[in-house]
Amino acid sequence: MIFEALSYIGEKLNENGVVWAVGASILLHHYGLIDNPNDIDILVDLNDIEKVDKILKSIGEKKVREKSDTYSTKYFYEYVVHGVDIDLMAGLSINYKNGTYEYIFDHTSISEYKKINGVNVPLSSLEDWYVIYQLIPGRDIKVKMIENYLSLNGVKKSTLLERALKGNLPREVRDKIQGILKL
Repeated sequence: MIFEALSYIGEKLNENGVVWAVGASILLHHYGLIDNPNDIDILVDLNDIEKVDKILKSIGEKKVREKSDTYSTKYFYEYVVHGVDIDLMAGLSINYKNGTYEYIFDHTSISEYKKINGVNVPLSSLEDWYVIYQLIPGRDIKVKMIENYLSLNGVKKSTLLERALKGNLPREVRDKIQGILKL
Protein backbone atom coordinates (compact mmCIF):
# COMPACT_ATOMS: atom_id res chain seq x y z
CA MET A 1 0.00 0.00 0.00
CA ILE A 2 2.82 2.41 0.88
CA PHE A 3 4.53 1.98 -2.50
CA GLU A 4 1.26 2.41 -4.40
CA ALA A 5 0.73 5.72 -2.57
CA LEU A 6 4.34 6.72 -3.25
CA SER A 7 4.11 6.03 -6.99
CA TYR A 8 0.76 7.87 -7.18
CA ILE A 9 2.22 10.93 -5.44
CA GLY A 10 5.44 10.66 -7.45
CA GLU A 11 3.54 10.70 -10.72
CA LYS A 12 1.76 13.94 -9.70
CA LEU A 13 4.97 15.62 -8.52
CA ASN A 14 6.89 14.59 -11.64
CA GLU A 15 4.09 15.85 -13.91
CA ASN A 16 4.42 19.24 -12.21
CA GLY A 17 8.22 19.49 -12.49
CA VAL A 18 8.82 19.42 -8.74
CA VAL A 19 12.35 18.98 -7.34
CA TRP A 20 11.70 16.32 -4.70
CA ALA A 21 13.03 13.13 -3.14
CA VAL A 22 12.05 10.58 -0.55
CA GLY A 23 14.12 9.92 2.53
CA ALA A 24 13.98 8.35 5.99
CA SER A 25 12.38 4.88 6.18
CA ILE A 26 11.71 4.56 2.42
CA LEU A 27 15.39 5.29 1.77
CA LEU A 28 16.56 2.85 4.46
CA HIS A 29 14.26 0.20 2.98
CA HIS A 30 15.73 0.77 -0.51
CA TYR A 31 19.19 -0.03 0.84
CA GLY A 32 17.95 -3.11 2.71
CA LEU A 33 18.55 -1.55 6.12
CA ILE A 34 14.95 -1.94 7.34
CA ASP A 35 12.15 -4.27 6.28
CA ASN A 36 9.03 -2.12 6.44
CA PRO A 37 8.89 1.63 5.91
CA ASN A 38 6.30 3.19 8.21
CA ASP A 39 5.48 6.37 6.29
CA ILE A 40 6.63 8.50 3.37
CA ASP A 41 8.98 11.41 4.02
CA ILE A 42 9.21 13.81 1.09
CA LEU A 43 11.77 16.58 0.81
CA VAL A 44 11.07 19.35 -1.68
CA ASP A 45 12.86 22.42 -2.91
CA LEU A 46 11.66 25.56 -1.11
CA ASN A 47 10.50 26.97 -4.46
CA ASP A 48 8.07 24.07 -4.90
CA ILE A 49 6.43 23.90 -1.46
CA GLU A 50 3.21 25.74 -2.33
CA LYS A 51 2.73 23.68 -5.49
CA VAL A 52 3.29 20.40 -3.61
CA ASP A 53 0.98 21.43 -0.76
CA LYS A 54 -1.77 22.10 -3.29
CA ILE A 55 -1.17 18.75 -5.04
CA LEU A 56 -1.19 16.73 -1.80
CA LYS A 57 -4.32 18.50 -0.51
CA SER A 58 -6.06 17.64 -3.79
CA ILE A 59 -5.28 13.90 -3.50
CA GLY A 60 -5.32 13.44 0.28
CA GLU A 61 -6.10 15.02 3.60
CA LYS A 62 -3.85 17.58 5.29
CA LYS A 63 -3.45 16.98 9.03
CA VAL A 64 -2.77 19.43 11.83
CA ARG A 65 0.81 18.96 12.93
CA GLU A 66 1.90 19.22 16.53
CA LYS A 67 4.85 21.53 17.20
CA SER A 68 8.17 19.92 18.07
CA ASP A 69 11.22 21.41 19.77
CA THR A 70 13.41 19.19 17.59
CA TYR A 71 12.65 21.06 14.36
CA SER A 72 12.69 24.65 13.13
CA THR A 73 11.77 23.56 9.61
CA LYS A 74 10.31 26.34 7.44
CA TYR A 75 7.60 24.07 6.03
CA PHE A 76 6.70 20.77 7.71
CA TYR A 77 3.27 19.44 6.72
CA GLU A 78 1.54 16.12 7.28
CA TYR A 79 -1.03 14.43 5.05
CA VAL A 80 -2.79 11.12 4.62
CA VAL A 81 -2.90 9.87 1.02
CA HIS A 82 -4.49 6.47 0.28
CA GLY A 83 -4.32 5.64 4.00
CA VAL A 84 -0.57 6.35 4.23
CA ASP A 85 1.01 9.04 6.42
CA ILE A 86 3.05 11.55 4.42
CA ASP A 87 5.52 14.05 5.91
CA LEU A 88 6.42 16.94 3.61
CA MET A 89 9.45 19.08 4.39
CA ALA A 90 11.06 22.10 2.79
CA GLY A 91 13.77 24.07 4.52
CA LEU A 92 14.46 21.28 7.01
CA SER A 93 16.17 22.63 10.13
CA ILE A 94 17.04 20.51 13.15
CA ASN A 95 17.64 21.99 16.58
CA TYR A 96 20.27 20.50 18.85
CA LYS A 97 21.74 21.52 22.21
CA ASN A 98 23.87 24.43 20.99
CA GLY A 99 22.34 25.45 17.69
CA THR A 100 20.34 24.66 14.58
CA TYR A 101 21.46 22.76 11.49
CA GLU A 102 19.86 23.90 8.23
CA TYR A 103 19.78 21.05 5.72
CA ILE A 104 20.21 22.14 2.10
CA PHE A 105 17.96 20.23 -0.29
CA ASP A 106 18.32 20.75 -4.04
CA HIS A 107 18.76 18.62 -7.16
CA THR A 108 22.27 17.57 -6.04
CA SER A 109 20.71 15.95 -2.94
CA ILE A 110 19.15 13.27 -5.16
CA SER A 111 21.34 10.16 -5.17
CA GLU A 112 19.43 8.02 -7.66
CA TYR A 113 16.02 7.19 -9.09
CA LYS A 114 14.05 4.06 -8.39
CA LYS A 115 11.22 2.84 -10.65
CA ILE A 116 8.15 2.11 -8.55
CA ASN A 117 5.07 0.98 -10.47
CA GLY A 118 6.52 2.61 -13.58
CA VAL A 119 7.16 5.97 -11.87
CA ASN A 120 10.65 7.46 -11.39
CA VAL A 121 11.00 8.16 -7.68
CA PRO A 122 14.02 10.26 -6.65
CA LEU A 123 15.87 9.08 -3.55
CA SER A 124 17.72 11.46 -1.29
CA SER A 125 21.19 10.34 -0.19
CA LEU A 126 22.24 8.09 2.66
CA GLU A 127 25.04 10.57 3.28
CA ASP A 128 22.53 13.35 4.03
CA TRP A 129 20.48 11.08 6.30
CA TYR A 130 23.65 10.04 8.10
CA VAL A 131 23.99 13.68 9.15
CA ILE A 132 20.27 14.32 9.77
CA TYR A 133 19.76 11.24 11.95
CA GLN A 134 22.73 12.17 14.17
CA LEU A 135 20.91 15.37 15.09
CA ILE A 136 17.49 13.82 15.85
CA PRO A 137 17.17 12.28 19.32
CA GLY A 138 16.61 8.51 19.44
CA ARG A 139 18.00 7.71 15.99
CA ASP A 140 21.27 6.07 17.13
CA ILE A 141 20.38 2.68 15.62
CA LYS A 142 19.68 4.26 12.22
CA VAL A 143 22.95 6.22 12.39
CA LYS A 144 24.83 2.98 13.09
CA MET A 145 23.05 1.15 10.23
CA ILE A 146 23.98 3.89 7.75
CA GLU A 147 27.53 4.10 9.11
CA ASN A 148 27.99 0.35 8.66
CA TYR A 149 26.53 0.50 5.14
CA LEU A 150 28.82 3.38 4.12
CA SER A 151 31.83 1.61 5.68
CA LEU A 152 31.10 -1.57 3.69
CA ASN A 153 29.96 0.00 0.42
CA GLY A 154 31.76 3.34 0.38
CA VAL A 155 30.57 6.93 0.35
CA LYS A 156 28.98 7.74 -3.02
CA LYS A 157 28.26 11.45 -2.53
CA SER A 158 31.14 12.84 -0.51
CA THR A 159 30.28 16.34 -1.78
CA LEU A 160 27.09 16.23 0.32
CA LEU A 161 29.05 15.37 3.47
CA GLU A 162 31.51 18.16 2.66
CA ARG A 163 28.57 20.54 2.16
CA ALA A 164 27.11 19.46 5.53
CA LEU A 165 30.43 20.29 7.22
CA LYS A 166 29.96 23.91 6.12
CA GLY A 167 26.76 24.02 8.19
CA ASN A 168 26.25 24.54 11.90
CA LEU A 169 26.97 21.09 13.36
CA PRO A 170 28.06 19.86 16.79
CA ARG A 171 31.71 18.80 17.13
CA GLU A 172 30.88 15.09 17.59
CA VAL A 173 28.85 15.04 14.35
CA ARG A 174 31.65 16.83 12.49
CA ASP A 175 34.14 14.26 13.80
CA LYS A 176 31.98 11.33 12.64
CA ILE A 177 31.51 12.89 9.18
CA GLN A 178 35.25 13.50 8.82
CA GLY A 179 35.89 9.91 9.92
CA ILE A 180 33.53 8.45 7.32
CA LEU A 181 35.05 10.69 4.61
CA LYS A 182 38.46 9.09 5.29
CA LEU A 183 37.22 5.57 4.46
